[in-house]
Amino acid sequence: MRDFALPIRRIGSLGRSTGSALPLEVGVDIHERLQMRLSSEDSSYRSEIPLSLALTGKSYEFKIRGRCDGEFGGDKPMIEEIKSSFGLPALKKALANEPDHPYILQLKMYGFIYSKKKGVTPKLQLRLVDSRTLEEDVWSVDYDEIGFQLWVQDRLAQIEENLLRYRALIKTRKSLAKQLFFPFSTPRKNQSELVDAVKNSLSRGRKLLLQAPTGLGKTAGVLYPSLLEALSKGSPVVYIAPKNSQFKAAIDLARMFQKKRVKLKVLVLTSKTKACQQDEVLCQNSSCPLAVNYYDKVEASGAKLRDAKKHLWDYAYFQKLSDAFEICPYEIGMERIPEADLIICDYNYVFSPRANFFDRYLDPIVPMTKPYLVIDEAHNLYERVIENYSVQIKLSDLKAFLEHCKASDDQRFSRIVNRAIGLMAAINPRPTHARIELKREAIQVLLDESMALLLSRWDTGGLPLIDDPVFQFYSQWSDLHEITEISQEAIPLIYKREEGDEILKAQCIDPHSILQPLYAQFAGVVAFSATLKPFSFYRHMSGFEEEATDAIEFTSPFPRTNKKIMIIPQVETNYRERSRHYDRIAAIISRVASLEKGPYLVFFSSYGFLREVEKLLGEDFPLITQTSALSDSAVRNFHRLIQNAQETTLILAVQGGSLSEGIDFKGAGIKGVFIVGPAVPSASFERKMMQEHFDKREGDGRAFAYVYPAMTRSVQAAGRIVRDEIERGVIVLMDPRFLQDSFQATMPEDWFETSARELIPQHILSETRAFWDVEKRPSIESDEGPLDL
Repeated sequence: MRDFALPIRRIGSLGRSTGSALPLEVGVDIHERLQMRLSSEDSSYRSEIPLSLALTGKSYEFKIRGRCDGEFGGDKPMIEEIKSSFGLPALKKALANEPDHPYILQLKMYGFIYSKKKGVTPKLQLRLVDSRTLEEDVWSVDYDEIGFQLWVQDRLAQIEENLLRYRALIKTRKSLAKQLFFPFSTPRKNQSELVDAVKNSLSRGRKLLLQAPTGLGKTAGVLYPSLLEALSKGSPVVYIAPKNSQFKAAIDLARMFQKKRVKLKVLVLTSKTKACQQDEVLCQNSSCPLAVNYYDKVEASGAKLRDAKKHLWDYAYFQKLSDAFEICPYEIGMERIPEADLIICDYNYVFSPRANFFDRYLDPIVPMTKPYLVIDEAHNLYERVIENYSVQIKLSDLKAFLEHCKASDDQRFSRIVNRAIGLMAAINPRPTHARIELKREAIQVLLDESMALLLSRWDTGGLPLIDDPVFQFYSQWSDLHEITEISQEAIPLIYKREEGDEILKAQCIDPHSILQPLYAQFAGVVAFSATLKPFSFYRHMSGFEEEATDAIEFTSPFPRTNKKIMIIPQVETNYRERSRHYDRIAAIISRVASLEKGPYLVFFSSYGFLREVEKLLGEDFPLITQTSALSDSAVRNFHRLIQNAQETTLILAVQGGSLSEGIDFKGAGIKGVFIVGPAVPSASFERKMMQEHFDKREGDGRAFAYVYPAMTRSVQAAGRIVRDEIERGVIVLMDPRFLQDSFQATMPEDWFETSARELIPQHILSETRAFWDVEKRPSIESDEGPLDL
């Protein structure tokens, strides 16, 4: 019923509040209490009246069903809908100004069905209830049956038009599939096999986990067959990546199709925070001029007609529309999700607790085909999900709320905050870190009390500001409550004391049970990266079922002789031993880099480690040092510096940082990469829980919690060189741990024949010199014993 009884034409502003944005349980409770009271006061009153009717349009038959809140019987029956609101004045104003308000249309639709079924036209009324005071106001609704019959016919015609438009879209997509072509005249080595592997898995309804090295042409090799399969079924492809900067390859491929007159409609979404032009993201017509009369301005702008002339809908396009017509650029993009053939966006649009992609893609009435999902840089997915599904509440934050209460003499909020502090004090485990259990009822009391306080204070606009302390308090506890409902095994509660604070945290340690059900929304899934080994680890952590997933590794298309890979086990880089090896590390870097002019990347496990070695590298070569996380523009500046380097230059960075993955150094002339030890995650209580969890589940918790995450970063960093058939370079890995079986299990298949021990050089400098075709030089010794350079 609610899906049918909607305005035919959207008008007004974004974020208009009708006072209905209440937690479901609040509205249900108000309904039930009112219905019980009305039943006791009037014997003719009945609640929850089922009503249904079949309606015939020009081409389709529709069945409308729903339950009317109440009916007063008798000779002149009356039906009503109960609507609770914390902003009653705002709701009344909306009802008075909008004759096609959804509440009014819904009630009239019930009246229409009632009249058709029972042969009598009932009176109609809305019972409006103030959620704070339970004060009631009855709002009579005039009903013209003939006029509403015309509205019903218009609404049916609109739905049929939407159905026909969607059928036409499916037909167009199928036609596009026949026009698609592999975008390069000559596939690279193994690229055709990659395309065939994607086609094979998708056509059989199987998920695909795909490891392919840099230089193979992964994006084209995966996205082309995915588009082919999806469009042939009338579905779009959703391509997701962890960073906006990683969208470029997919956009470039789409442009190649468009240049050949394949009218692929491509939508590139950015986050609301990045899209918003305001100082603060407040999507209410009272706060944002771009939200005011949004729908009226969109209709007047003719933006949809402009879409037909442009097939790449990206932020620049939305920004132009926003500037020209004063409309929200984020909302413009979100409205185009159902029409796009290829949607390019961040992981968070699909894999976060507040993900809203399907809210915009699905139509409540028109049956939509399932999209296909392509996950780029898929090694990042599980860590993003762990981050998104871990929430915490700090005692220091609660004390800050108390300070606010004192400053504003807010005794009611103070009592609620003190209850929360008391709840944390009651937990008080002896260890500094402990896994705990907490009765959900205790959290529910905090939610009920803080919601009641919000309801009593929210203004007539109906929405609190995001900096409202009560709202912040409610949001923190609500997030914790919702996250822990998913799985206590995968997301346990912990309590810890650190840095002078106490923290209650829901910590995700195993994302499998979170991810696995989300894939049911897609017709096919392909996850690919240069680092997805061992497959057993990434299959589980990515939420894939073993029996329904293909896992395939492709080797480099370039000759193995283009790379000289060396493991130097004599160098210790673990935290306890590394200080004794700083001189040795600096010597190896300097001596190897001196053999061939050009830029060299040196990746450390931490900034602290980097700074210590940096002091010893001297002035033989120019140094460029990454100091922190880099913006997209800073990464581009680094790329330009590297390309312009005429002499040997050392670029010092950290594994897992912006320079170690997601950036293409093709053509930059990188001569070598040094991996100074694996970037093993720091030991923590959370990691210990993950290790214990996977010890029980997989029998190798240390590898799952520490080794595989570390080696993903190391192998990613090593992939910064030899990105085409011309480039040659050296990869030097320093640490004996690289020889351990669990570390070897992550390495690409073409690094060695049977064992990583094959990569230990007998003479580091002479073998490197031979690789570069230069003469041998004498070895050096360190005071720790001979190390033949």
